[in-house]
Amino acid sequence: MNVRARTVGRPAFKNARSSDPETQLAEEVTSLLHEVHRSLREEYFRQAKGTSLARTFQYMPVLREVARQPGITINELARVSHLPKSHVSVMMARLVELGIVRKERDERDSRLVRLRLTPQGCRRAESWRAANRRALVRTLQPLSDDQLALILNGLQLLLSVLHRHERNAC
Repeated sequence: MNVRARTVGRPAFKNARSSDPETQLAEEVTSLLHEVHRSLREEYFRQAKGTSLARTFQYMPVLREVARQPGITINELARVSHLPKSHVSVMMARLVELGIVRKERDERDSRLVRLRLTPQGCRRAESWRAANRRALVRTLQPLSDDQLALILNGLQLLLSVLHRHERNAC
C-alpha cells in the first residue's frame, strides 16, 4: 500500500497547510500523534480523578524525569522537559512541600542542587505507572492481535527512524 500515493487521490487532510503530499502526510502523522497523546492523558486523568494521584497529575512529566534521572538539576530538568526554569523551580518547590521530591546539595559542587524522589515519590510514580498500564490495557483490549501488531510495528519503526535522525544530527 502506497500511503504517499493515497494522500494524492483523497481529499486534503482537514488541517493541511500544503498541497504537497509529503507535507500533508507529515501533518496528518503529527496530528494523530498529538491526538493519541491528548486522549491518553485524558484517560489517565479520568483514572486519577478522586484519588490522591489527582493532586500531582500536572507534575507527572517532570516527576517521570526525576525518576529516570535521579540527581538531575533544575536546569537539566527544565532543558529536557522544555519548560522555563522558573516553572520547574515552582513545581519542584511544591513537590518538596508535598514530600514527593527532595533536594540535595551536590557533594562536589555545593552550588548545584540535585533532585531525587523520596520513598513517597517513588510510590506515587509507581502508582501512576500502574494506573497508566491498566488504562492502556483497557484501551487496547478490543483490538485484534493483528491490529496490535500493526500498531507496535509502526511505533517501533517510527522510533527507530527518529533515533537514526537523532544520531545523524550530530
